[in-house]
Amino acid sequence: MPTLLVVDDQPGICRLFLELFHDQGLRVITAGSGDEALVRLKAECPDVLLLDLKLPGEDGTFVLQQARRMHPHLPVILMTGYREAEFPNEATREAGVVAVLRKPFDIFEARRLVLDCCLAPLAKEA
Repeated sequence: MPTLLVVDDQPGICRLFLELFHDQGLRVITAGSGDEALVRLKAECPDVLLLDLKLPGEDGTFVLQQARRMHPHLPVILMTGYREAEFPNEATREAGVVAVLRKPFDIFEARRLVLDCCLAPLAKEA
């Protein structure tokens, strides 16, 4: 079963993704801080990382760097409320960033991005 790790300090965002993928054949685990995300990444090897950039403790940029070190091929979807950020750029693509969701995001777009990341590897294996 594919696993999605959602990292956001807003509990409502984490609950949203838990509910969104409840019946989609996806296992969703959550972390509310950068520090908690690093613990989860050491214990788990998720299929997709949905990562907020602004976090308590270690920030999303640091978590992204560590995630890349631990899981080099992990696809990452960044979440940000900052409109001025230009993503994904060359540096973020090299770090495995496949897309950016700008808050507030469209729930259908978020669902499509996550499912595309989770299901694409399964389709290649078939």
